Amino acid sequence: MMNFLLEIAKITIPGILVLLAAYYVLRDLLRNAERTRFYEMKKESAKALTPVKLTAYERLALFLERMKPESLLIRTQLPNMTVHELHIALLNTIREEFEHNVTQQIYVGNDVWLLTRNAKDSLIQLINSIASDMPDDMPALELSKMVIERYNAVNETPIDLALSALKSEVKSFK
Repeated sequence: MMNFLLEIAKITIPGILVLLAAYYVLRDLLRNAERTRFYEMKKESAKALTPVKLTAYERLALFLERMKPESLLIRTQLPNMTVHELHIALLNTIREEFEHNVTQQIYVGNDVWLLTRNAKDSLIQLINSIASDMPDDMPALELSKMVIERYNAVNETPIDLALSALKSEVKSFK
């Protein structure tokens, strides 16, 4: 009887060891295959998303460049405008451009989006502040001069900060 149990043990123990080894090898193989599939899916997703993200960065950069007072005033100011008319036109232009680009926040980091929004808000505050100190019927050229003068008096404007953060994020994104 003892011989019989010993013979069964000689056959069973190696079989169990082979079964355990096969289990661990297959488990690791399946995990690696799953990781590989996940990595490939992520890579394919990034391929599709990369051009969209770069377009978002480009659009926000264009928005920020268009918000610089020199550019904004050239596009907005018409001959014979008054301070009041230019003030309203500037605010409408800024808001329209911002609304046109608001969806880009999905593709950029929170910091870049906050800086972009702050740049827009600070420009609106600057324009409102200057316009409130001027008579409504004064020629718009005076408002333009004051906006450009005060904007350029600041070393690092909110628009420049937002552009800088945007460029840094694009460089780290690559």
